[in-house]
Amino acid sequence: MGADQLRVLEPHRREPPGFLGRLRRISRRFRRTLLFAGFLLFACLLFPREPSFEVMTLREGFPAKRDLIAPFQFYLLKSREALRQEQIAAARGVAPVFSSDGSVETRAKTLLDSLRTANPDVRGASARLAERLRAMGISREAVRVLSGPDGGRIATLALRIADLAYAAGLLSERDPARAETDSPVARIDRKGVRVAAPWVLLYDLPSIRDMAWNEGQRAFPSRPEAAQALQELASAAIKPDLRYEASTTEALRAEAREAVNQYDGLVRKDEKIIGSHEIATRDHIRKLESLRAWSARVQGIVDWRGEIPGLLGRVALIAFLLFGFLGYLKLHHRPVYDDTATLLLIAILTAAVMGVGWVVVNQIRGYEMLIPVTVLSLTVAVLFGQELAFVATLVASLLVAVVYGLGLPFLTGSALAGIAAIATAAGVRRRRDFYLPMLVVAVAYAFAIGAMGLVDGARWDVLLRRAAWGVVAGFGSVLLVTLLLPLLESVFSVTTDITLLELADLNRPILRKLMLEAPGTYHHSLVVGSLAEAGAEAVGGNPLLARVSAYYHDIGKIDKAEYYVENQSSARSRHEKLSPTMSCLIIEAHVREGAEIARREKLPTAIQNAILQHHGTTLMSFFYHKAKQADPDAEERDFRYPGPKPRSKETAVLMLADAVEAAARSLTEPTPSRIRGVVTRILDARVEDGQLDESPITFEDLAKIREGFIPILTALFHARVHYPGAPASEERRRPAEERGRSGDERRVYGEKSRLKIDHS
Repeated sequence: MGADQLRVLEPHRREPPGFLGRLRRISRRFRRTLLFAGFLLFACLLFPREPSFEVMTLREGFPAKRDLIAPFQFYLLKSREALRQEQIAAARGVAPVFSSDGSVETRAKTLLDSLRTANPDVRGASARLAERLRAMGISREAVRVLSGPDGGRIATLALRIADLAYAAGLLSERDPARAETDSPVARIDRKGVRVAAPWVLLYDLPSIRDMAWNEGQRAFPSRPEAAQALQELASAAIKPDLRYEASTTEALRAEAREAVNQYDGLVRKDEKIIGSHEIATRDHIRKLESLRAWSARVQGIVDWRGEIPGLLGRVALIAFLLFGFLGYLKLHHRPVYDDTATLLLIAILTAAVMGVGWVVVNQIRGYEMLIPVTVLSLTVAVLFGQELAFVATLVASLLVAVVYGLGLPFLTGSALAGIAAIATAAGVRRRRDFYLPMLVVAVAYAFAIGAMGLVDGARWDVLLRRAAWGVVAGFGSVLLVTLLLPLLESVFSVTTDITLLELADLNRPILRKLMLEAPGTYHHSLVVGSLAEAGAEAVGGNPLLARVSAYYHDIGKIDKAEYYVENQSSARSRHEKLSPTMSCLIIEAHVREGAEIARREKLPTAIQNAILQHHGTTLMSFFYHKAKQADPDAEERDFRYPGPKPRSKETAVLMLADAVEAAARSLTEPTPSRIRGVVTRILDARVEDGQLDESPITFEDLAKIREGFIPILTALFHARVHYPGAPASEERRRPAEERGRSGDERRVYGEKSRLKIDHS
């Protein structure tokens, strides 16, 4: 192989030529730049606007590392509970607001005045009056009294009660309204003027009933039925005119809560807040929180120019870390670097860790080890491997430390827990394999928190409490990863070994259908799977992905299995009656049909790509030469697979395994030397045909693949001893055209025996 062939085997993906290739490169670079800028902006938004080192380095139950002196005079914030109680008391001190409806008073007095002036002696007037009273809900006995000679006097008394009630104000119920406030008065809006009315002077419906009964007894001491009639008339005619204004009252109470002074003390400039090695208490923490709040209140945005140098320094650190990480990916994980979706996934995971870190640092101070860096570590390790996971963990830990000002204890602890998660991720191939990482990560968290606490000199009770939280965080992070993995696999088209092992189950319906309807193809796929697994392992690919891809690479042959020689029960091929062009179309269709079946079965994108790429653009040489014999003008491109060519190590190995298995099977005497020669020529032929141009396979990889294939092929197709008396010799069973030339003389990389027409 010459220099040109060596160039095409360099480990990179070739872009399409011309403008389209340049456009794709620009588009990919633009997306990567946009992602970089977006992540940098997100990190900058998490920066605290004021220095937070006092709060960050002082934790309750831990000793202070240095003296802390007040830089200026500031007021102390009240404790949250005390402030809340004062705000509740202030809100209860607000008098509720009621509005007065004058129309209610008018209607009531008009009704009572009409009853007072009614003349029961007029014919029919008494009956009409009784009917009117019954419509008001007054009892029959009370109607009889009110329709009699004392009705006018009773109505006059009711009208006098109405004047008293409406002059002060009438509520439905006074006690429930008064129970919601501590104010001795209520505020009443009358015609736009709000006046204060003591609760004792206001009336409600129960007090109106009592007043009417008492007035009736005084006016009619010997006639209780008249007192009862007055009570019923007053209750039916006199209605509340005061309506509670909930929105207005709540607005006033909100103003009262806001007006409560949140400060209750003073710290003077240069006053010591806490001394070196002094154990921090809640009072110390309150002073530090007050310092931060007062500093933000006093400074505001006036000092934004002074913050620029510190902000630029942090931005520079983050940008440096991101550039370094991208450079590492470009050098050592080029497929990840070129795939914007994968970069987006890593960015989202890192941003989620930083977002949770913001909550932990600002709301749960002193528990920085609960920032879930291990979620990132375990997820990246399972999806992309341990090497990338280790670097991603280091970068994420540094980013969190830079953004939130965390020191060496956090970096040490998060790195320890992350390494534990990455180390246990190597054996995760089944869902139940997560139990070990769960235990190891929990222990690592507890150990890291305990060690960090011992360095800081924390009390034992604090250490035990935080270690317990660390165990909870360890279990929770692994559980979260188990929940996230299926979603991430689906959204970002990433395939894990867990999914591949599930797909490797030969009892899956599509594989059972392949076994029953195309048994030869099924056996061929199993053999190719063993070869692909060995080859992928030799070149550092994913052997499990290669094996599973081989299981499914020929599922497109199910519908027309009889057109493929490995599934034919007789030596007569169905293609003998077809034109070469028609045969080519039938054979070529199994790639498209296989991809369609894979989409219906919701197989991962990696396996769908393997089905489409495992033949590349190879030539179906048998049909091409047959067509040339009939028509010398036949075009070679009409007899090639449509592609695309393999673009990954696993798919390239699958193509080679597929070709060498069919070629080795066609050997009459498969001795080790002949098998080695066949494998060598197959690999050389694929390189000469340009089938490996777009894959990351190098010359060194080809040599490793060859040495991985040969032992398996030798074991599968070893020569067998000829026993005397066999019904037919091997020589007679060979096709006549194959007996005319030796295996070494055939170009087996592109042409197989007459019956082996589908594997080229």
